[in-house]
Amino acid sequence: MMPRRFLSFFGMLSLVVAAPAGQALAACPTGLDTHAMASPGQLVMATNPSLPPLQYMRIDGHLHGMRIELGTEIARRLCLRPTYISTAFSTMILGLLERRWDVVDTGMFYKHERARMLELIPYEIQSISVSMADTDTHHVSNIMDMAGMAVGVELGGFEEQRTRDIDRQLRAAGHKGLEIHTFDDFSVAFMALRAGQVAAVTSIDAVATRMAQEGGLHPALSGLFPTPVVLAVHDHALAMAITTVLNDMRIDGTLERIMQPYGIHPPPGEIRLYGPQTDATNP
Repeated sequence: MMPRRFLSFFGMLSLVVAAPAGQALAACPTGLDTHAMASPGQLVMATNPSLPPLQYMRIDGHLHGMRIELGTEIARRLCLRPTYISTAFSTMILGLLERRWDVVDTGMFYKHERARMLELIPYEIQSISVSMADTDTHHVSNIMDMAGMAVGVELGGFEEQRTRDIDRQLRAAGHKGLEIHTFDDFSVAFMALRAGQVAAVTSIDAVATRMAQEGGLHPALSGLFPTPVVLAVHDHALAMAITTVLNDMRIDGTLERIMQPYGIHPPPGEIRLYGPQTDATNP
């Protein structure tokens, strides 16, 4: 497994993101105790900026991507200043429970176990792609065509779980399983693919599309295992306020406007909150 070079450099970096200029603020929400937040007057959000085009650090040292735009707009509508903490995914839930930040805005997938201890707000749907080199002559039109392939994936996340699901499906069907190689982040996994060290990489659709735009790769499969992606919040009142803001953004078209350039769409219908204080079933 290779070192997480990107996050070892940027780990726990705090950045303040300016709200877009020239946009009028709506009425500030009432009943939100901003003094109980991680930093009064700010919406502090944790993110792992290693997932272009959704959240990443550009060469200018600023955070960019769809989820950064989304978090900044949510903060603006809450009349709070957006602040981002760049950190590894493994620290995010503990940091949220310890109130080191208010929101995890990093593409966390919904899990019922997480909803038992955190407030989860599903706001986008993500699926898995299988990327391969353009020069690879192996024809892959479905999961069964992946039998015996060496596949790279980021360690410990939803993508690794789904990759192992594919491996189990292959073996259950009597085929040879996958040779799974885990990496500390997707950038290293795709470097291994370009170097010919693996035959494929599994990632979310948006990342696979971005990597294909750089040339030499293509998503052989996409749209696998569609699953809700959530914002995670510790405080129930803040989670309710964010849910209201997201529904306002859905109604006025802002949510679709932010997501559409990235080929992402919100879930159909009203955005709902799932957590310890709700009785809602899984999304």
